[in-house]
Amino acid sequence: MSHNVKEVDALVVGGGFGGIRLVNLLQNKLGFKNVVAVEKGSALGGTWYWNQYPGAQTDTESWVYRFSDDRDPPKWNTRYLQAKDLQEQILDTAKKTDVFRDYIFDNEVVSAHYNAASNRWDIATDKGLHFSATYFLTALGILTNPNIPKIPGIDSFKGLSFHSARWPKDLDVTGKRVAVIGTGPSGSQITAAIHHLVKQITVFQQRAQYIVPINDRPVSDEEKKEIYKTYDGIWNTVFNSLFAMGFVESNKSALEATEAERQEVYERIWNKGGGFRFFFETFNDIATNIEANETAAAFVRSKIAQIVKDPKVTKLLQPKGPYGGRPLCTQGYYESFNEPNVSLVDISENTIAKITPTGLELKDGQAFEFDIIVYATGFDGVDGAYHNIDIVGRNGLKLTEAWKDGANALYGVSVAEFPNFYTVTGPGGPFANMLPSIELQGNFIIQLIEEANKRGSKTVEADAEAQAKWDEKVQAISKATVFDKVKSWIQNDNVDGKQKRSAFFLAGLQNYRATLGEEADAKYPSFVFAK
Repeated sequence: MSHNVKEVDALVVGGGFGGIRLVNLLQNKLGFKNVVAVEKGSALGGTWYWNQYPGAQTDTESWVYRFSDDRDPPKWNTRYLQAKDLQEQILDTAKKTDVFRDYIFDNEVVSAHYNAASNRWDIATDKGLHFSATYFLTALGILTNPNIPKIPGIDSFKGLSFHSARWPKDLDVTGKRVAVIGTGPSGSQITAAIHHLVKQITVFQQRAQYIVPINDRPVSDEEKKEIYKTYDGIWNTVFNSLFAMGFVESNKSALEATEAERQEVYERIWNKGGGFRFFFETFNDIATNIEANETAAAFVRSKIAQIVKDPKVTKLLQPKGPYGGRPLCTQGYYESFNEPNVSLVDISENTIAKITPTGLELKDGQAFEFDIIVYATGFDGVDGAYHNIDIVGRNGLKLTEAWKDGANALYGVSVAEFPNFYTVTGPGGPFANMLPSIELQGNFIIQLIEEANKRGSKTVEADAEAQAKWDEKVQAISKATVFDKVKSWIQNDNVDGKQKRSAFFLAGLQNYRATLGEEADAKYPSFVFAK
């Protein structure tokens, strides 16, 4: 072993909420004295470090987009937090838990190889740092690996072009001609946020989306006090609900309601705002019953028709098929298409043929000129970032090989043949509010390590059969939902070449939490402990 290798108890990859939570738990729960965390960016923030484009914000309400044990008076003043506020919150949380000092920035972990002789992980960064770690933990985030489209001529553009997750700092778009390619969360937020500044914005739409208004607003001091009075109850609702958003999810079927009742509920929640509220607070079967789902879809399509003045644009913006995938919300997206400097181009069939030095050209020969092209084309989600690291487990097995038939991890945290390797928000984890999900997964990982220490075991990993059964369960649950019928990163089919399969356990955080509890109570029969 080279003299410049640093031996550590644990190495954590990632500077977002997941990473700082793991470092905190390793230090303060397990008492590890030698923990190192590596982040490829220049500062903490994770997803919120990279995604700083105009309009970037969470769609989970501020008071539950934090860890449940962080009870300091809130610094937030709005219902939802902008990306810069979220980055500040991550930094503040890291400083309060004293984990900031353990971070190494501007280094990307490029390899992690398990050494069976020493029961340690040999880890290297792109800047030449080398570590030997007993535990290797990743918190790479679910939306951190940009999906760059493979369009001919993409490098020929003479203007400014970039993925939405790499928005240049302090970019001034005033008076510019801008192309936004993509209409998912990033594309819709960017369009709504900048259309009043630019000379012209052209939105290229592959597939129309169901988008609900977010209706962000200031939160008064009185409202904050009321939230804090009932905070225990709010967090109880979070952990004992399916999607952990802090509101009581509906227990009524859309098909049980009369047409008038449905309209009243949809209108009320539409005006309240929030994609998750519209999807889960209205009725309990929108996600599982196509007929029920269509009642919500029809309502959103009717709203688009009310908002957008041009009938042709209205028709293009109205989605076809089920309302599902990732429930989207932003403010003023549909309204922007009433402005004279905003145009919509459908590329579902008349695709982008090539990028040119001055803009782009469609398949039918139509040419457009721009100053800026924004690729709001989403992410290679959940497992995508793992393909950037050469992770090798026992007997030379590469993680990419282990996942050749689809990425999966037991409970989203552990992979067979990869001892003492733990993932937070890995494939097969819960689809729910990310922070309570991270809490549950982080606590479970720490309990596993504690159990190994009690048994005198040197390594822990998922049992291969148990991992396979968990994946079967994840996929079977997905098949019973509307999510399975909608193309999205949640189903892994938004990236060319990836196999369609659910990246998430879609039965909710409450059921996921119960499963982890059962596993712990039974003394971890789904894991292999080795001495």
